[in-house]
Amino acid sequence: MAATTEPTVDNTATQTAAAKKKTKKVVADNSKYQGVEKVMPIALKSSHAKGRHAVAARDLVAGTLVAVEKAAAGIVRNQSFINLCHRCFGPVATKTQTRTKLDAAGKEVAGQKETVTVPSHSCGTCKMAAYCSEACAKQHAPEHTVQCAALAKCNAIAGAHGVQLETLRAVLALIGRRAVQGGEPELVGQGVGGEPEFAGQAVEAKATPYGCVLDLNSNRHYLKRSAIKQQQAALKEVLELVPEAARVSLSEAVELACIFTTNQHQIAVGGSQMLGLYPFSALYFAHSCNPNCVYVGEVGGAMYIRTIADVSADAELTVSYADLFQPREQRRRDLLLSRHFWCKCRRCSQALSQSVDRLMDGIQCTSCHRGVMIFEETKEVQDINELMTDISALDQEIQGKFAECESCAAQIEVTHLVDVLKAAITDYSAAHMSMQQGQLERARVQLERFVLNYEDRRVLSPYNAYLINAYTALIRVCTQLNDVDRAIRYNTIVVERMLGPDSESMPPVPAHYPQLAEYQMSLGDMCLKQAKKKAGNRTPAGRSVSRRYLREAKASLEAAYKSRVIIHGENSPRAVEARRLLESAKKEHDEFVKATTDKKKPKKPEPVAAPAAAPAPVAAPATSTSSA
Repeated sequence: MAATTEPTVDNTATQTAAAKKKTKKVVADNSKYQGVEKVMPIALKSSHAKGRHAVAARDLVAGTLVAVEKAAAGIVRNQSFINLCHRCFGPVATKTQTRTKLDAAGKEVAGQKETVTVPSHSCGTCKMAAYCSEACAKQHAPEHTVQCAALAKCNAIAGAHGVQLETLRAVLALIGRRAVQGGEPELVGQGVGGEPEFAGQAVEAKATPYGCVLDLNSNRHYLKRSAIKQQQAALKEVLELVPEAARVSLSEAVELACIFTTNQHQIAVGGSQMLGLYPFSALYFAHSCNPNCVYVGEVGGAMYIRTIADVSADAELTVSYADLFQPREQRRRDLLLSRHFWCKCRRCSQALSQSVDRLMDGIQCTSCHRGVMIFEETKEVQDINELMTDISALDQEIQGKFAECESCAAQIEVTHLVDVLKAAITDYSAAHMSMQQGQLERARVQLERFVLNYEDRRVLSPYNAYLINAYTALIRVCTQLNDVDRAIRYNTIVVERMLGPDSESMPPVPAHYPQLAEYQMSLGDMCLKQAKKKAGNRTPAGRSVSRRYLREAKASLEAAYKSRVIIHGENSPRAVEARRLLESAKKEHDEFVKATTDKKKPKKPEPVAAPAAAPAPVAAPATSTSSA
């Protein structure tokens, strides 16, 4: 976890190694947060080795809700700016309007008009806050008044100093919340800025108080001095625009920026994204690359944490802050740079030769074409400060080293393996660029050539992350090209690879992993649609295709529904959507089976009637003659 997985190390220039050893570790006090134990089946713990952490208070089944939290402060992500309310994080109604066209610099172009989509309710002063209603805008006014003038200038300030716009907006959100809640240190714990109130469901939950934000580690000492200076210059300008009564010191503003960057959670609300600071969850749910819990967002910006596997009593509850279908070193580097800790979870600590991670960046042996080349990569990091100041030390580890095949013991220089991966990255990047430029047919050709060159010719392991990236891109491209049969084929491959080979004791991702569930859902949806589309083909071949698609739709949607119930809850919109599609697939499948079964049943022969007696001969009528 960002704040607690690794012990904090002071990085002052004058500190000696001996002084580091003498630093006392303080066991954190959990009393502020223990109210959660009354409403959730968890217990809060604190130790020298693990810091703060949560454990199961009893045996828990997969899908058990273990935490609900509303953000102490949050912001709508830049790309979702007009889609979510900046107070309640609910959906925003929009409208179109015509205005003078703006150039890339935001200046008006004389004589040109453009039609743009804008929120129905927004701040007319800063134009940087959207709301779902006038009521929400009024309720947010005390906080927004503190931020408004600074928000109006934030875009320009961020660009001038090379800092993230979202970081400046997050600091302003925290300052606004502090001003409303009375976040002075002497007031924390007394009244509105004090202890959090926990609830068993989001509708009853209240936002975590600002005072809890100060319990989080900022990890400021891990940042480069140049980055700190950039933040200081930008935040100095921002603070000058904040009303004096709500203003914080420059040092505290930088601290808030570091806290938010290190501890933030990205939450999906509908189809939009927000960044929130959830102090309780950040403090007590540590990171693992084989997690037994998952955090998800719901409408309103609340964060739920549920178990995704059965958990024994007293077992630690963990979540993941990394994309799990990545090479081990990539996961570790991402966590180091974003959350400032070097992952030492069970999966990352296992010998690479015995872990499924060897396949994530696996390169096939050119001698036997069966095994992958193994290199036990980087040494275990003991001093994060040293690594943060020189992350190139990880690359220096491979110089002069050899990788060995897991099957035939053939050896090859690690630098050669790196060159192979670099070539793969270059080829994949070219295809990705074609996708971004809208050249879909060209992208499809490039991606399929990538699969041919690196999988069919046995260069990369079938479970290599770059191959999976290529297949996921092919799903999108083929879907947009309306080549659904190909999209289904590639989607099937992605699902199979994410589940991992049966021989591995620990799969690449948990069985009920959000990303896996979404691929199962999309696979089931496409198969169901194709089965309906091809239902008119009455030939044996056509019926065979329909039968296969219906069978795959049913199996995929059953898996997706089960996972969505565990991850999101039985009555969540996502679970309801999966259940609706599953019921449709079952109905189509049953009707198809019934129709084909009826056709195969031999018809009962109709009873043959006894032959009727021959009728008596009829006498010919007498003919009369007449004379002329």
